[in-house]
Amino acid sequence: MLTALVLNATVTSACTVETRDDARAGAQSTRKTQTPQPSTQPSPVLQGEENLETKVSGEVKELAAGGYSSVRESFIVVARDAQTYASLRGLQGKLPELGADFFKSHAVVAAFLGQRRSGGYAVQITRGETGGGGVLLRISEKSPAKDAFSTMALTSAFQIVSVAVREESPLALAPDATWQEAARPYKVDAGEFTRMGGFAGRPERSTLAGDLRVMRHAQLATVFFALEGTGTEGKHALQDVATGTVAPEGTLTLTRLDPGSFVPPPRHPLRARGQFADNEGKLSLTFEAMEAKVNDGYGGQGKLEATATAPPPKKRAVDDDDPM
Repeated sequence: MLTALVLNATVTSACTVETRDDARAGAQSTRKTQTPQPSTQPSPVLQGEENLETKVSGEVKELAAGGYSSVRESFIVVARDAQTYASLRGLQGKLPELGADFFKSHAVVAAFLGQRRSGGYAVQITRGETGGGGVLLRISEKSPAKDAFSTMALTSAFQIVSVAVREESPLALAPDATWQEAARPYKVDAGEFTRMGGFAGRPERSTLAGDLRVMRHAQLATVFFALEGTGTEGKHALQDVATGTVAPEGTLTLTRLDPGSFVPPPRHPLRARGQFADNEGKLSLTFEAMEAKVNDGYGGQGKLEATATAPPPKKRAVDDDDPM
């Protein structure tokens, strides 16, 4: 069920605004002698000169939550475009329709806890602080208290939120151990990235190294990127999370990926396309700018080959008729 509720921090902020407006209206003729108390809401992450719209950066709103989902393994979906969001709606129904314009200033993040043997479990997505112009979301598992009364039935808690984040800004996730253990690690064996554009039009080629972590569910894959590169103009980094689709033959398509410092502003996000092989023990990816560079804008393209360093995570879901 669509709840469209606002998280506690935002509710607190809204109530504070209403209280101040009422007090201001009823005390026009009285000099104020009390010093206003500082807001407890975290300050938004800003960079440079911002307009009014970007000052809501990091605002989190709940779109749906509950104790039962069809996703029975721990999984995370990050939707920063309408196409990926449509895939998320296929996993969890009764989500609102969101068009392409929405994703110019927002992202949608869904966290599925996976199956548990009793009730009382929940997922909590909250905003954290990060440097620069990006946004950090923390994803936590909430377990029932030891003395709490809980239904003794299989549950699969989830939460889905929207977060205000600029289209050109990264979105960082900090999931706890539940979801970290559900991701398969990969090591980059070889790779390169070439940045192009700017007034000079001089390309810069960087070698790629680093790690990937991949979560899989049905025809979806979520990839956590932690890439580093060294080029003629210094070191670069790409740290982002993207969800895409996997075709039956193993073709992976990621429709949007933040390029990090490999492509300086003004820039466009990347799209990535790749292939799983050897029972998903190997992954190859190619990157390219989503739009052609214009004027003094920058673009880029690259590729990498990675190999899994651990077997696929063990499945935790149980059948409904298994003994509790």
